[in-house]
Amino acid sequence: MKISLEWLTDYVPLPGYSPDRLAHDLTLKTVEVEGYDTVDGDVVFEIDNKSLTNRPDLWGHYGIAREFSVLYGLPLTPLPRAPRPPRATGLIRSADPDWHQRILAIQCTVDSTVPVPAFVRDRLRRIGAPSRDLSAYVMYAVGQPSDLRTAGESLVLEIPTLIPSRARRSARTEASVRQEKGLDTQRADQAADLFLHLLTEADPSAVAIGEEDLVLSATHRAEIETSLAEIERRIGLRLPEAEILRTLRALGCTAEITGDLLRVVAPSWRSTGDLALPVDIAEELARIHGFDALPARRPVVELAPRPNRLPLSRQVRETLAARGGATEVLTYPWSADHLLAACGLDATLTIAHPPAPDRARLRPSLVPNLLEAAAANLRYYDEFSLFEVGTVFTATERTSAGILLAGPDGIALFRRAKGLAELLRRHCHLTALDLSGTPDLTWADESARLAIHDGSRPVGALALVRPSILRAAGIDRGAVACVELDLDALRTHPSRENRYDPVSDLPESDFDLSVVAADTVRWAQVADTAAQAHPLVRRVTYVDDYRGAPIPPEHRSLTLRVTLRPQSATLTTGEIAAARSEVLAALERAGARLR
Repeated sequence: MKISLEWLTDYVPLPGYSPDRLAHDLTLKTVEVEGYDTVDGDVVFEIDNKSLTNRPDLWGHYGIAREFSVLYGLPLTPLPRAPRPPRATGLIRSADPDWHQRILAIQCTVDSTVPVPAFVRDRLRRIGAPSRDLSAYVMYAVGQPSDLRTAGESLVLEIPTLIPSRARRSARTEASVRQEKGLDTQRADQAADLFLHLLTEADPSAVAIGEEDLVLSATHRAEIETSLAEIERRIGLRLPEAEILRTLRALGCTAEITGDLLRVVAPSWRSTGDLALPVDIAEELARIHGFDALPARRPVVELAPRPNRLPLSRQVRETLAARGGATEVLTYPWSADHLLAACGLDATLTIAHPPAPDRARLRPSLVPNLLEAAAANLRYYDEFSLFEVGTVFTATERTSAGILLAGPDGIALFRRAKGLAELLRRHCHLTALDLSGTPDLTWADESARLAIHDGSRPVGALALVRPSILRAAGIDRGAVACVELDLDALRTHPSRENRYDPVSDLPESDFDLSVVAADTVRWAQVADTAAQAHPLVRRVTYVDDYRGAPIPPEHRSLTLRVTLRPQSATLTTGEIAAARSEVLAALERAGARLR
């Protein structure tokens, strides 16, 4: 939007103020001035439209002049008033309550040969207005669009006030831009008075002969109450009461202070959503006082370990869903009697009014309900992963996390379940999660089960589900692995562990080994032995295992990948071979020989 300095001086005297100062002060306290140009001896400011989106009162010269009068404490010249014609009908072409808030129409007789005054054309030309008539001048003066049309030997000025949401649906023009910001209905009177004043100055013989005014939804002045203490808290400064009243009244508000209470009635041109809350009053006082004049406090920065802010239950959910690829389910807090019996679970808490005769007991574990959910999903999918985080009811209420994996290969499911448990330990920052020992659970298959401990405390179990339990749950194919953790018993680190692991400047080398080991030799023992066998070994990762001919009974073939990181120079073939030999020798001493 462009604003003429000469035009502004019609409403507020700005003696001795340079364009630089005016642009600087207006930018700091009201709207952003992008720059200015000199046009025919006039200074034209370029104002960024985005900075006054919420200020419909500033979309005209009079609104900007009002801001300058407040900033500098200068008098604001009132807009001219003009005699209004008698009431008439038939001047308004159409009115729609879904589009209009008010329509004011005035009919005038005028000598069509009288030209538009030169100063009107010149000012509109300097600011780049596409139209150079009196209605355009009025719009750029007070921000109120209007429509001028001929009606026989006379002119009809129609001044609509549109509902902002409707105006946004119309074609984007200079008029619609102002309407969509939310104009007050009282502004139509300013536009009408200014137009009639300009018309009679240009053509003294012009006469306003009729007026039709239709108000569908008038703008009501906003009433706001706040306290001086709240204003001080918001801006960090106790402003004098005289300054508060002087500023608000200069902005067009009605303001009074009683004790610590400040009562404000906003003007109509600020009551279309601009001034509505106590914080808006604080903002007005702060900007006019000057944001640069408000006290500044040096921030105090305290460095401390960052705690895990999310609850553990939330971290478990996010980890299993985002990193583990599992789907969360929500089941009822009760379980079916036949599943509780099959799983060997003793549910002592009952529901006074159960949803069904066989579902009167509250669940002491998430496993029965997860099995029921798995049976329902196996009708459509061959393999999937489910989890639930919820309350279980034993002697006390506990928060538990249950994971179920279904698929055709039980060994693969068991390994993946172990991987998910390790995933939780690492990404939920658990202090410890040890998988060792055998849990005493009826539903756990004796061939694949592990107890889970946090240090010396049992916190859960991981196991394949026994086939008899699967049949009781209605699962007649595939295998199922389950993990259950007592989240209330788990402990987390106070902050996340950050470790710097430098990237090698030299290329790493790796090789795979397949070794045969007895079932009593654990994978962890094999991995640790290989990792410590040579200084160049950087990491050892699991690849696969195999049971069957020609592997002896109660043995398995383990395939592992050993990665070597050079220390000073790229590894040679001989160095890689020497490291491989030492790793094999260490594995043989641990009971794992090369296949």
